[in-house]
Amino acid sequence: MYCKEIIGIHIGENGLEYSGLMRELRGWTRATLPIFGHISGRTGLDKLEGLLANLKPKKTRRLCISIPRSRYFLRELSFPGLTAQEAENSARIAVNMHSHLPSEEIYFDVCPLERNGATSILLAYARRTYIDPILDIIKRTGHHKSLYCISPSGLGSDLFLRSSNQVSFPTLSIQQEERELVLNLHGKKEWQGSHILREEGGSLDLQKALKLLPAGLGEAEKIFQIGTMERKPAGIEPLDPCSVLKGIDEFCSEGGISKGQAACFIGTSSYPQISFQEGPRKRPLFLRINTFQWSTAIVAIVISLLTGFNVLRLERITSTTSKNQEVVARLEKQYLPLKKINDKIEKIKKLEQDMNDFLHERPPVLVILKELAIRTPLNSWIRSCTIRGSVVRVSAEGGSAVETMEEWRKSPLFSEVKLVSPVTKNRQQQERYTVEIRLASRGIQKSRKEGHRQRRP
Repeated sequence: MYCKEIIGIHIGENGLEYSGLMRELRGWTRATLPIFGHISGRTGLDKLEGLLANLKPKKTRRLCISIPRSRYFLRELSFPGLTAQEAENSARIAVNMHSHLPSEEIYFDVCPLERNGATSILLAYARRTYIDPILDIIKRTGHHKSLYCISPSGLGSDLFLRSSNQVSFPTLSIQQEERELVLNLHGKKEWQGSHILREEGGSLDLQKALKLLPAGLGEAEKIFQIGTMERKPAGIEPLDPCSVLKGIDEFCSEGGISKGQAACFIGTSSYPQISFQEGPRKRPLFLRINTFQWSTAIVAIVISLLTGFNVLRLERITSTTSKNQEVVARLEKQYLPLKKINDKIEKIKKLEQDMNDFLHERPPVLVILKELAIRTPLNSWIRSCTIRGSVVRVSAEGGSAVETMEEWRKSPLFSEVKLVSPVTKNRQQQERYTVEIRLASRGIQKSRKEGHRQRRP
């Protein structure tokens, strides 16, 4: 649905910050929200209910809520040898192995990170006992159709800095949440998490924290300040983005960029990086369409426009054809019984042809089993194997799952080899896993065999 307004709300432990954005022809601008006076409440959740109760629900509004760093957990997971999609699926399947809380007690989300060519996954999760009351308040006040996301507070700060073309990434930012200082990591293309800065000896030593960050982030030239700060780390003076960056001062208030205003920028993203909700999210349709599909659609539109004249000619032919409809109707009554019999014969022939094609396309079972036995490394063995149509499902145990899958991918009989279960270990510390293999057609097998012969010396 088309969005005209974004309201960002940051829920603190005892406070609440909110702000808004409005869509205009030149883009998003800061909105002047109604002043509701003092919103009573002992906690941030109480104040959230008071704010939403005074706010009229709208279908064209996006409600973006950010939660403090103390209310969610982050884990960076490494999956060497797997693609980004395989690593993301593995992290979702085995979330109980990576979270210190049971999966039934949390809302979680995952996203891939750029880490020097290696596959890394950022896992974020929060307790249901904290998120569920927020969802209940939104439902009671009638804003459930406007809820866009519940995300970490650092994600809004990241999208705010990326709205300016004057910031070079990677970079860092610091913001104060209640009495804690939070360090946000802004990678080249995405938000890479945040850390709470702990006190040592009564002071905050930021230089020690920078040495523990991933390569590239610890050497960031500038550190920005988000919102007001009562105290700052020793030896560094964070930059106020509202003062040093041009073009974004219209979004700033007297104390700089507020955490509520930063939460608004989460709504400017068509697919926020992290959102705590039930089940995995789906990307918008236009993000799932690749370049080839866009090109195909554009070509189809151009062809449709160019054939407009032919459509006019076709209409004239149709008008002429309609005059002969009565003659055709009389003839149809004569050969309709024969046509039904002929259709049944054609269906039987087509079914027979499909069955023959299927039998000739798939290799024999013995050939498949022999190929698996030859390609399996000596330190691994197959526990079970099932063949259904063109899909082979194999459960194996032993050496490295990555090495075994790489050997199977070299076979000309297999067109796709993918991991469909988390990799676990038995008592002898040997890996256990299940792999799904899709059989290649005869044409693909032949081309692969010819390719192998050409590569031989």
